[in-house]
Amino acid sequence: MASHVPFLAVRPDDQFSSEVKTRDFATDPASAAMEPTEAQLPVPSPSRLPSLLRLPLVVVSSLAISAFAYSALADLTGLELAAVSRDLTDDWQVAAVVAWKVVSLLIAFFSGYNWLDLTALTLLSNLPFYYLLNAFYTAHDYAVLPALATDLLSVALPFALFTQASASPTDAKLTKAASREIVRDWQVLSLVTVFGAAIYAVTLYTSAYTWLPVYMVTHFDNLRALHQPRDENLPLQVLLAAPAGLATTRFLFVPAVAASNRLLRAFDAVAAPPKFDSETATLGQTLAYNLGFGADGFSARTRVLAKRTVILVLSSFVNTLVRVFGTIEGTEYVGALGWSALWAGAGLLTGLAYGWVAEE
Repeated sequence: MASHVPFLAVRPDDQFSSEVKTRDFATDPASAAMEPTEAQLPVPSPSRLPSLLRLPLVVVSSLAISAFAYSALADLTGLELAAVSRDLTDDWQVAAVVAWKVVSLLIAFFSGYNWLDLTALTLLSNLPFYYLLNAFYTAHDYAVLPALATDLLSVALPFALFTQASASPTDAKLTKAASREIVRDWQVLSLVTVFGAAIYAVTLYTSAYTWLPVYMVTHFDNLRALHQPRDENLPLQVLLAAPAGLATTRFLFVPAVAASNRLLRAFDAVAAPPKFDSETATLGQTLAYNLGFGADGFSARTRVLAKRTVILVLSSFVNTLVRVFGTIEGTEYVGALGWSALWAGAGLLTGLAYGWVAEE
């Protein structure tokens, strides 16, 4: 999928400047009217709050939102969720639950991602837990969906209010041209979303026809139903997996497409790396060259996608393992491992597939 980057010429006098400087875009009046101006493209700015206050505010507000929401929804969701949950009433058990929540917030805070990325990652990390409750423990939608919404809100709202990923004007100029072509094209994003949802749906669908039924019966006690993805047709499964497709598009595809070495080279030809030289190349450049990733090593797009895919896989696996084994009564450790690995594998396959789609 090629990105159509406008031709840019570098000013000769500034070719060795540390900042990328370009000529004005040559556009006709019609296209200028259609294109948003730079002033219309807001650049995220860091939060004005002191750095020492941001983290405590995020943690306290997130815990407060969770406590308030679960208390308010207790009559609606509490009975069904409590019926399949372990008895976590001891002080150390309550402390462990709160500690895991705080650790998750700390990791999210220091990751540097904005609130949209963190919300998408939270959805992908918690979806396996709630899918298990709904499909195999017959928890109703009106009990599962508010609980999931609470988890999302407790992350999205604090990070949106008290933190803001910073971006320099130069970074905005570098990604503006590419993102306007692909990242902001709703048709492309819709197709990618369906593609990501299909990967999750097919992964669950094929697992249900192979190893999953016996595995669930063997390693999960007190199952109330064996509702399987194969009981529904595949297109319906893709539709049900649409939230996962939307979240992976936001967390994986959009940042990967926006990070392109080719775009950087279009802005400043002098900054283009030299051809591959085995005598001076680093280990990463040599490995990338031998794997066919190009003479200049792994592209920025590949690095961004690989890093985020690893984060998605680890987050899905660890969070699912902790929540399933730690809170659902009758769950064996091996059972929680297998269920976590299933969803982590779906995230890995999605990242690999997006790497193929995002290639120019």
